[in-house]
Amino acid sequence: MANVVITGGTNGIGRSLAGRLAREGHRVAVVGRSAVAPDGAELIRGDLGTVGGTVAVAEEVAARFDVVDHLVLGAGRYHRRRVITVDGLEHTFALHAVSRFVLVERLLPVLERSASPLVVSLCGVAGLRGPGIRWDDPSFSREYRASHAVSQGARAADLLGAGFADRHPGSPVRYVLHNPMFVDSGLGAQVGGLPGRALDVLARLFARSVDDAAGQVHRFLADPPTAPLTASRAGTPVDLDRPDLDRATAARLYALMDDVTAPVL
Repeated sequence: MANVVITGGTNGIGRSLAGRLAREGHRVAVVGRSAVAPDGAELIRGDLGTVGGTVAVAEEVAARFDVVDHLVLGAGRYHRRRVITVDGLEHTFALHAVSRFVLVERLLPVLERSASPLVVSLCGVAGLRGPGIRWDDPSFSREYRASHAVSQGARAADLLGAGFADRHPGSPVRYVLHNPMFVDSGLGAQVGGLPGRALDVLARLFARSVDDAAGQVHRFLADPPTAPLTASRAGTPVDLDRPDLDRATAARLYALMDDVTAPVL
């Protein structure tokens, strides 16, 4: 029996994965603000959109679990308009990147007590177009586009995985970057309007189901990779030498993470 913590585990891929793992007899905790946990899973209430809220979630996880075997980072949100958190961060960046950084850093001691510790981050793995990370303005104070915010958050999540082994040399934690690609997860409701309705129609016709996408993640948990870093798009391996996963750029992002979280951490 494994101890598994899933962010974004109250809906979509994370909810399907949590339910499957609970039915298999694993101890599963899902993180959410107010939603109901899947049958058999525990709910940890918290706000991953703020640094303080993410720290509180990490502390609750550590209080409940002496060991965390698998940490699945799946929380995400699409904002049509710019939303700024109490930390002064753009919400998409805070949720997709900063919360992942804080959770892994804070939970590293309980992860490293596992015989086979694994972090799985649902992210971009270099598959999204866009301007990349706005190093001089990550909160989009000058111009906000939702697609650019999502691209930045996903690319930052990629880089956190790419730089983990350099950040924590010798750690037994294995890191998986995984993009499930086009999934019928109800994203259209967040996009809204005619584009959102069109997206949901296309998803019903052409996208994989959340259960199928959850099955891809489940395979990583059932048979954890031995390499320090693995990257996958819908089960197809991704070349780790691509520029999007550059280790020097990852180190730059970790420096930025240290800077934006310093007031709280």
